[in-house]
Amino acid sequence: MSKPKLLLTRDDYPRVSPAYDILEEMFDIDTYPVSEGRMPRDIFIEKLKGCSALLCNPHQKVDKEVLDRSGENLKVIATFSVGHDHLHLDEIKSRGIRVGTVGPVSSDTVAEYNIGLAIAVSRRFQQRHNWIASGEWDLKQTQTIISDIIGLKGATVGIVGLGNIGLETAKLLKAFKVSKILYTSRRVKEEGTALGAQLVPLDTLCAESDFIFVTCALTKDTEQLIGRKQFSLMKPTAILVNTSRGGLLDQEALVEFLKDKKIGGAGLDVMIPEPLPADHPLVQLDNCVLTPHTSSATKAVRDEKSSTSAENIIRGYKGEPMIYEL
Repeated sequence: MSKPKLLLTRDDYPRVSPAYDILEEMFDIDTYPVSEGRMPRDIFIEKLKGCSALLCNPHQKVDKEVLDRSGENLKVIATFSVGHDHLHLDEIKSRGIRVGTVGPVSSDTVAEYNIGLAIAVSRRFQQRHNWIASGEWDLKQTQTIISDIIGLKGATVGIVGLGNIGLETAKLLKAFKVSKILYTSRRVKEEGTALGAQLVPLDTLCAESDFIFVTCALTKDTEQLIGRKQFSLMKPTAILVNTSRGGLLDQEALVEFLKDKKIGGAGLDVMIPEPLPADHPLVQLDNCVLTPHTSSATKAVRDEKSSTSAENIIRGYKGEPMIYEL
């Protein structure tokens, strides 16, 4: 009797867990070589046909077209991510397909990254690197006025969305002796109150914060949550950090405000599109630090995500409770 089919959308998921041995016993596994880059959508659809299980990452959008063309065998999807905006959940659930995520495994790691990006931007790492690379160290250092350089100590910090990552970011910020933590949320968070954080409207947060961390999820309601109006409210020295999803910002407006020095700078681990073209306007700016969606990329986190994803596939297919089910 033939085994049900499982598609792994890349061949480098760490096989550190005994769960992968079980997957190999349970399924006929197909995959795609990461050496060839991201799997094109047409190949993804073709490979998914007839599969009973899918382990994917945020680069594969699972929507009505994909599901219609994949057939009726698909029973379980595990995403190698915390976010799930690439999964059309209403459509997936309507077909009785179970879905699991990796849960809050990367909250601490992404919070560390948030702080790192904030410091890199506010202390002008990109600009200073360019001085050295261009051989202008001495000249630039002599000519540059540093009145616009701000630090975390004594700063007012805003966190857009006080979920797991936002909360861990707030905890780390306390060690840097920030003066005030503001946050947005649908309700007052007890955990925030315990840290002395204050719930405020988004526009108030944008107007009063020296550093703004975007940590909320991308949904239909939060798409371009921070747009031209919010940028116009920010201080000319404000530092914006986004490690959540690029769609949360009006990126075109952000480029304009950065070019015109209307805000102090931005640190972006996420953007639109991904990967970002090398000639994109954001790449040309020395007040913008860019990284390629790697805020959770430590070995420990990747191994745990891999183990959880494999367990979710096994449990979901067997009809058992998944570790983190949507």
